[in-house]
Amino acid sequence: MKQLSRLLVAAAGLLIGSAALADHHGGGMHEHQGKDARMPMFGLFDENKDGKLSRDEVQKGVDKMFADIDANKDGTISQDEMRAHHKTMHDKMQSQMQERWKAADKDGDGALSRAEVDAAKMPMLSRDFDKFDADKDGKLTADEMRNAMMQRRQGGAAPKAQ
Repeated sequence: MKQLSRLLVAAAGLLIGSAALADHHGGGMHEHQGKDARMPMFGLFDENKDGKLSRDEVQKGVDKMFADIDANKDGTISQDEMRAHHKTMHDKMQSQMQERWKAADKDGDGALSRAEVDAAKMPMLSRDFDKFDADKDGKLTADEMRNAMMQRRQGGAAPKAQ
């Protein structure tokens, strides 16, 4: 029972950390992943895609995550390994967000209009479009998105237009 409790605490920590990391990196940029977009680890752990996690699925998922993070395969995860894993995940998500942005930017101007956001099926970004459009020009620039994400990470609201 004690081992199960430790397993569940570890799984919860990894799931929460991964979900926070995913949300921390753009939230609305990942809607294309379907029903598991807000809980990416759930979708990865749910091997049989029944919408539920069995103890076995959680155990396998945690074991895989642990093995992925434990770079030197010594059976422990150091702070350096966790930082390196976080950086790798950050870089991967950053790249995915840039690809998603470029695909949505149909006119190639480097910014996204509301129509482009809607056409790209980015409902969270569409919902927050006016908050993120700091200069109220009807387009979201990469700088506006970076500023909005920085504000979100710092616990504040999106920047307001001057």
